Amino acid sequence: MKRSLLRAAVAALALTAAVGCSTGAPDSDTPDDGDGAYPVTIANTFGATTIDREPQRLVTMGWNAQDVLYALGLRPVGQPKYSYGADPNGVMPWAQPYFDAETTTLYEHPQSGEPSIETIATLTPDAILAPYEGFDRAYYDKLSALAPTVAYPGEAWQTTWQDQTTIVGRAVGKPAEAQALVDGLGKTLSDTASAHPEFAGRTLTVVNLDTASGEANVYLPTDPRVQVLTELGFVNAPGVEALARDNSAGTFYRSISLENLRDIDADVVVAFVDAASDAATHPAVAQLSAVGRGSAVLMSDQRVISGLSNVNVLSIPWVLDTIVPELSTAARSAG
Repeated sequence: MKRSLLRAAVAALALTAAVGCSTGAPDSDTPDDGDGAYPVTIANTFGATTIDREPQRLVTMGWNAQDVLYALGLRPVGQPKYSYGADPNGVMPWAQPYFDAETTTLYEHPQSGEPSIETIATLTPDAILAPYEGFDRAYYDKLSALAPTVAYPGEAWQTTWQDQTTIVGRAVGKPAEAQALVDGLGKTLSDTASAHPEFAGRTLTVVNLDTASGEANVYLPTDPRVQVLTELGFVNAPGVEALARDNSAGTFYRSISLENLRDIDADVVVAFVDAASDAATHPAVAQLSAVGRGSAVLMSDQRVISGLSNVNVLSIPWVLDTIVPELSTAARSAG
């Protein structure tokens, strides 16, 4: 789906004395911070951020960071309130056992753009965690004026689930525990792949089909929802690899016309749709050979789509029980 669907104070704020911030690149005498000791310096796409001491008031932005905190036994003081795929209280279903409304404030996040700086400031953070986000340098600078901001590395919305986990773990002084989470989910994915040899080598396309607009958003190999499925044994379809090679903008998806869907056909097509039955009978969608042979997985349940799109150590175990049987049927139907 488009990120706008799945997504998400100028008043002076006295920073907590325990935390400092640097947006310059780390220098050569930066201490080894891999053991959870402070200060810790974490590189990002804009430079680097240094946290001097263990932060107490954590605010998360984008997707996933709060879920990593929950898995580490921590709770943020603020996190985004979600709508797409969320339960009525604005929290994703896999996070419900961890969420405490008395501890964590759900702040409003617009469907497009970023929350206002004023909104974030009211939460009085002493660290802001945004390892999977897409804001620009100007917004990052405003956040950093409030508190040390652990931004995403590399391109927007393309941080692997492994890196998201370890980045958060380093920021909160729990790198070993974070690595254990990575290893645990890695084993779960590896064991699932071993239990389903029908996945191995099957070509895959993950796409959002918008039949109303006549467009499809094709997710590229650097998108975490694609990466987690290739970790199950699938390989990216040639058409997807071609789109990735011709991606000078460095985005996580490419838009194509529905009339060109055949260019990204695959053994297995995972498609996010508004209504599975309507999509399957759409003339442009029906041209996919995967639809004809029954190896297309058409997903319309927003909770399931969100579980596969919010790729983290809590969401993926939650969603695997639902999607693996469907993927297995599709892979076997591919012939």
